[in-house]
Amino acid sequence: MGQDLSPKQERILHYIDQFTEKNGFPPTLREICRRFRISSTNGARYHLHKLGEKGYLKISRYTSRGVTRRGAEARSAKPQFRMPILGRVPAGPTDYAAPDIREGDVIVDPDFFGRRSGVDLFGLRVKGDSMIEAGIHSGDVVVVHPQPDAHDGDVVVARMEDEATVKTYRRRGNQIFLEPANPSYQPIVVNADNPDREDVVVVGVVVGLIRAF
Repeated sequence: MGQDLSPKQERILHYIDQFTEKNGFPPTLREICRRFRISSTNGARYHLHKLGEKGYLKISRYTSRGVTRRGAEARSAKPQFRMPILGRVPAGPTDYAAPDIREGDVIVDPDFFGRRSGVDLFGLRVKGDSMIEAGIHSGDVVVVHPQPDAHDGDVVVARMEDEATVKTYRRRGNQIFLEPANPSYQPIVVNADNPDREDVVVVGVVVGLIRAF
């Protein structure tokens, strides 16, 4: 975005873009306040006023959703990616649209997760508490870049038959350890040299986390 914007103004403008893309209309002042923990609508109004002064927004004072992206800036805004959220891990990337595994979609900016393109990202809803000490809780959505291997210490999504597990990847000699972040659970150990090992397959590396409060 523009170099004339403060970091908070960039985040607010990005939020307005995402909200409008998802809902078909812009957020209200109170929705902006809740999103950015701004204590009063005057605080949100100040940032919108600055965005209007800098030419990014057209603001109407007499409607609750009275912010409109100006034409040139709106057309040059970063493209957004509609990322699928899955209830379980499929057999391969081409299966993401299958209705029995897809819970829905969420609009994300791929750059936020260090990806220039988001077409290969997917979200997976976490079930269970095996990674709570890594800050990953049941109900969270992990953002995953699909790939068949990982580096030591990466948090990965692995498939075990039709179920998914989120664990930390460790490699020790010819053994792969999928380690939980909860002392109540034991690591999953896989012989990396076994050509018939189809029981546990690394599906991708976790690159982000989405949580609803």
